[in-house]
Amino acid sequence: MHIIIGGCGQLGAAIAEELSRDADTDVVVLDTDERAFDRLGTAFNGEAMVGDATDRDVLEQAGVRRADGLIAVTRSDNANLMTVEIASHLYEVPRTIARLFNPSREEVYRKLGVRYVSSTGTLAKLFLNEFRDESYPLHVHFVDSAVVMVDVEVDTGGHATTVEDFEQDGLLRIAAVRRGSRVFIPDRTDRLERDDVVTAAMKPQAAKRLAPLVRQPFDRDRVRKA
Repeated sequence: MHIIIGGCGQLGAAIAEELSRDADTDVVVLDTDERAFDRLGTAFNGEAMVGDATDRDVLEQAGVRRADGLIAVTRSDNANLMTVEIASHLYEVPRTIARLFNPSREEVYRKLGVRYVSSTGTLAKLFLNEFRDESYPLHVHFVDSAVVMVDVEVDTGGHATTVEDFEQDGLLRIAAVRRGSRVFIPDRTDRLERDDVVTAAMKPQAAKRLAPLVRQPFDRDRVRKA
């Protein structure tokens, strides 16, 4: 697999390092500033190239004609949009995604059929999720108005609860359970244990019913009194 990453900021560098861990994936990172490549750690096993990701000549040197995917994560919405438009429409790269800073432009991206990640919108949802009283997850992977993907830690109230009961009649679905060093996909009749870390997709309305079963990140009553 051949992947091009436009932009070697902190995010671009982290994505590049992670993708390059796969021996079957060739990664090329582009940035207009050669110093940006200093962010790449020793684990990076790919190619760093100085150049503008919106320049067709640069993209061709990076192997866009054979690319399986392109990720545009520069600090410019315009540059990211232009890069994925060039890659998808002129070179038919099958998978492209752009970073989006300005959430007001989401509708434009959707109409253009551009796959994107809105960093501002996603971070806002994550902060609000942690700030609200009903927030409880040990870790949030993804937040949406309809589905939240979380890790939760089973507490005394959830000990010995079956997976079927924990899933609350379809309001929650368990994808995996980590018990000590072991990770497994449970059956519906399996019983959870205290300190299990459950990875689950859930609807927001499941929060109140789930709260007594899982460990809270902090004591909210104590914080309010303080």
